Amino acid sequence: MKKVSSALVGLFFAGSLLIAACSPPKQAEVPDVDKDTGGQDMAGEEAAPKPVEEGEKPADAGEMKQKCCASCKEALATDRSGTSPDQIPCADFTAALSPWCLEYFRANPTKASECQ
Repeated sequence: MKKVSSALVGLFFAGSLLIAACSPPKQAEVPDVDKDTGGQDMAGEEAAPKPVEEGEKPADAGEMKQKCCASCKEALATDRSGTSPDQIPCADFTAALSPWCLEYFRANPTKASECQ
């Protein structure tokens, strides 16, 4: 009888250890970072993009071509690729052109040699 009771006690402990080992792990509750706490927003206000000035964009197409071709010539003077001007589109000089001229040359493909 003593062997049976010790066997039952052993089975009880083994069973309780097995149940404890198989239960899902307990996790600490993590605070929700997205939860609105009602405080002031810590992000700064976004700066509005700089408005385009009226005089920056030329009025007509002829004036636009002159102004943009002047920018293309200046960029060509600093080009160190060694490629001939009749091979280089003015739209390739993205760093030297204003956004208006870049848009103009994308709409009206022009080679650098045409601006000389």
